[in-house]
Amino acid sequence: MHNFKVTCQVNKIDAHYTTSTPSDGITEIRYELRYDASVPSQIHTAASIPTIESPCICLHIEQKALGIAGCWNPNSGLRRNLTGDWISASQINLSHSAPVLCFFDYNGQNCFTIALSEVSRDITSIAGVHEETGELYIDLMLPLSDLEEQRPLSCRIDCRSLPFCSVVQEVSMWWDALLPDAPMPVPEIGRLPMYSTWYSYHQDMTDASLYNEYKQAVKMGMQAVIIDDGWQTTDNSRGYGYCGDWEPAVPKFPDFRAHVRQIHALGMKCLVWYSVPFVGEYSGIWSRFQDMLLGFDSTLHAGILDPRYAQVREYLISTYEKAVTDWDLDGLKLDFIDSFRNYPETPAYHDGMDYREIQDAVYCLMIGIFRRLRKIKPDLLIEFRQTYIGPQMRRFGNIFRVADCPLSGITNRVGITDLKLTSGASAVHSDMLMWHTEEKPEDIAIQLINCIFGVLQISVKLDTLSAPQKKVLEHYLDFSIRYRKVLQEGDFAPQNPLALYPVIHARSHDTCITAVYDPARIAALPQDETLSEYWILNGCPASSLVLSFQREGRYEVSVFDCMGDCTAQSTQTLSGLHEICVPAGGSLSLHRCDG
Repeated sequence: MHNFKVTCQVNKIDAHYTTSTPSDGITEIRYELRYDASVPSQIHTAASIPTIESPCICLHIEQKALGIAGCWNPNSGLRRNLTGDWISASQINLSHSAPVLCFFDYNGQNCFTIALSEVSRDITSIAGVHEETGELYIDLMLPLSDLEEQRPLSCRIDCRSLPFCSVVQEVSMWWDALLPDAPMPVPEIGRLPMYSTWYSYHQDMTDASLYNEYKQAVKMGMQAVIIDDGWQTTDNSRGYGYCGDWEPAVPKFPDFRAHVRQIHALGMKCLVWYSVPFVGEYSGIWSRFQDMLLGFDSTLHAGILDPRYAQVREYLISTYEKAVTDWDLDGLKLDFIDSFRNYPETPAYHDGMDYREIQDAVYCLMIGIFRRLRKIKPDLLIEFRQTYIGPQMRRFGNIFRVADCPLSGITNRVGITDLKLTSGASAVHSDMLMWHTEEKPEDIAIQLINCIFGVLQISVKLDTLSAPQKKVLEHYLDFSIRYRKVLQEGDFAPQNPLALYPVIHARSHDTCITAVYDPARIAALPQDETLSEYWILNGCPASSLVLSFQREGRYEVSVFDCMGDCTAQSTQTLSGLHEICVPAGGSLSLHRCDG
């Protein structure tokens, strides 16, 4: 007997629904929606969701808050706490997050997960505890202003007591089954470490200085370079006033194609950064597009292009098409797609536009980029970053990166974990790693371990590294490459979302890799007959870890410091709880010798 109630409220929409139970504990409600002007408004939403007069549907869900400790969504960041139902509403659409909420208990088990099949249009969402009853109140409003034909909307509710991560991963598979196009495939190069110019150089770059970095990066195991903001302008003030023309700054890059050829000669791939929506007020094309904007940001000195104009979309697509062809690029880093949204000054739809809804136009833009560039390079790499990480975006991109979080290992860890839960087989990358030139090797190692379950992006000036710093970086780059199948594509089991994943396991075939980020946590190692190799990474400053062995076994035990040097070896019989000395930022290797 389920403890939830779903109420469908409509305005100018005729909604018929059917209910199915694809498996015990899962309920799917499918609505068939059709515009009907005679249907009166029945919308009575939470106070923080504004009432609208246009056609819309609102689902109001009430669920007994029994045993619920926290709430997860793809955009949770470092906050997993429950809130009141008076909290401000959030908006979800193609370029902002994804329509799923998971409420979990203190053990990280799912209590109640709700997801919608609408992954493109604007959805206004609010979810919180109703103080008067101790129930969860969830309101999900979907405007349908241009509904011309019957449109389906499915609501999936999962009450199974399973690890929350498994339930969320199943939602991602459900979206994949519903969407007509397959996710963009990932070339193997997308799963190998990359060098990024952003934190190391920002906009102050030249072809000679970067080439020196590439030569060192490839020797350390990095297989691609991302040339970030700065290649297109001589202005190094960090603004976007000169974006839009997208021609290399000649004083920095006299011959951009030759620069890319140098990268290829090293055996590396090359991706180039673009801020997709921005057109700077100082750019040569400003006069052409200044009347085709969603809004203008005076602090950025840039307008936000309106994709509802066919001219805007064609300009952007042809710009990227020309760059990939002329410079022989291997990929693009497409930035700020989440800036495509409504602003106070956003103009209403008019005859000069061919789309009424912004997100429909964004879809048309992104599918156009994908189709035309893939004809040129079938193994193209396209990077997106949080928050434009939803299921539709996986059709247009194959690399999903954590949002900017310089020096924050915990933000990278949480971001990588959250992205992996909804990204299926797409590649998940860390935000670029950087550190102070005087940073201790063990603290660099801890930051690397925080990112180890994603693809490592590195953004430090490599010629400034001390010998110990370089050795730490080389060690964990090598580890991430050797064990990438386990780390990136193995069965992924993050523990305790309320505590921001203090222990994470990944396993594949006979190997299990566990990372521990809280010295007070006991790491219970998965144990069965198939596993013979274990790695336990110490992602905290403590000098020992407490491990739990469910059954007795004999192991070859090797301890390594943060630079990968072996500090101790033994053969031990292990069962129950064991505290084992492992240096901060170091690792422990266990090989079963009784199997």
